[in-house]
Amino acid sequence: MTADECHERASACAANARLAQSEPVALEFLKLAAQWRAMASRTIFLGSVEALDDALLLGAPSFRLV
Repeated sequence: MTADECHERASACAANARLAQSEPVALEFLKLAAQWRAMASRTIFLGSVEALDDALLLGAPSFRLV
């Protein structure tokens, strides 16, 4: 999923929050919109461990594997 797609989902959630007829539902949509915006701003590592080792050797920011 691209950052643009995440931004689109965030906008859809914000629009749904404006249309919600109850405050708890609106707040849930706003929380979802915030989460989509946060995901749009992150770069997620989806490679192999070897690629991670190579990236670290080349001076990329350090990653923490959990």
